[in-house]
Amino acid sequence: MFEMSENEPVYITKNGYGSRVLLNIETYNRIKEILLDIELEDAYQRSETDGRNVEVHEFLKRLRNE
Repeated sequence: MFEMSENEPVYITKNGYGSRVLLNIETYNRIKEILLDIELEDAYQRSETDGRNVEVHEFLKRLRNE
């Protein structure tokens, strides 16, 4: 008999190769949050190195002048 766990992913294969993974919604949402954090950190790191970051007071000063 096939038994599924509530907390473990279920791997589905096709012709012996991985095809799909079923996750519970809590795990799926946790993975999405982690990926978003990584994406935001990457964007922040890129902005730090390309010189486009501006301190908030400088930003507001520019906003008022333009």
